[in-house]
Amino acid sequence: MLIIIIFTVGCKKNVDEITTPINNPIDNTGDVADKADPEKVMKEFENQLKSKDLNKVIDYINNNIEKLSTIEGDRMILELEELLEASLERLSSEILNLTEDEYDELMKLKGNELFFPKSKVKDISNEKVREKIDNLFNNYYKLINIEGMFEPIIDYEALKKYNNHISDEIKDYIKIKANNSNEPMAVDGALRISYEELGQRILEVEEYIKKYFEGQKYEEVLGLYRTWLGLYLNGLPNTPIEDFENKIIRKEVYDSFKKTAKVKDSATAFVVNKYLEIIDENRGIIDDSVRDQVLSLVNEALYLLEASK
Repeated sequence: MLIIIIFTVGCKKNVDEITTPINNPIDNTGDVADKADPEKVMKEFENQLKSKDLNKVIDYINNNIEKLSTIEGDRMILELEELLEASLERLSSEILNLTEDEYDELMKLKGNELFFPKSKVKDISNEKVREKIDNLFNNYYKLINIEGMFEPIIDYEALKKYNNHISDEIKDYIKIKANNSNEPMAVDGALRISYEELGQRILEVEEYIKKYFEGQKYEEVLGLYRTWLGLYLNGLPNTPIEDFENKIIRKEVYDSFKKTAKVKDSATAFVVNKYLEIIDENRGIIDDSVRDQVLSLVNEALYLLEASK
């Protein structure tokens, strides 16, 4: 990008000052020589990415992102996200390769928490393991325990440190992803958040889709919407929407559906209201005749969002 620097001089100059030769033009025009060349910075960034060294890439971003516009800032953070995702398999293998004693110590330090606490890293007795886990945190990961196994996931909350250097679109995308990395909506086939919170997250994603329909992350967020709306309407294996014994829809779920259905100008609200009518006609019983409607309702919501572009 072309950076134009305009200097406005407000004071009056006499004739002698105007005609006096300038011996050092660079010194008198500020630090022009130190201004970043975006093309050069981004070319070097691409070289850093090829190394696949997260420490070097993150260090380079930290030292250069403030010199760039939000266009390059978006590109840096999205490229970083790709590298973080690509590194997950390798990091997961490294965690799995810990000895039984090392793994047991991590489990003991974790206690009843879903995530391994960052404050406990210093208490890991094995120096190599301590450095490995500390490096995970420094490289924007969190360590989650799922079904007794530790898995690294991207810590999107940590990526908010770049909010001043990225566009509103990517800022809002990171916010959506951070909500789930801070508090996963489902673990081990069970919902971890309330139905009301799940409904709110879906509505937030819908607003993103409508606002950034030409955005870089549109398709990915649309995929999240499709999955989350399906979970919302259908329930999860360990968190069904109906009572186990009488198959009547649970009050928490029904109340959440009622609240969501009242939202104005919303594709989600429209299909949830239709779902409520189906449930009411079936006297609140959730059976196959009701569940069979979920897929078509999700597709209808997607069609409405597509049509609203």
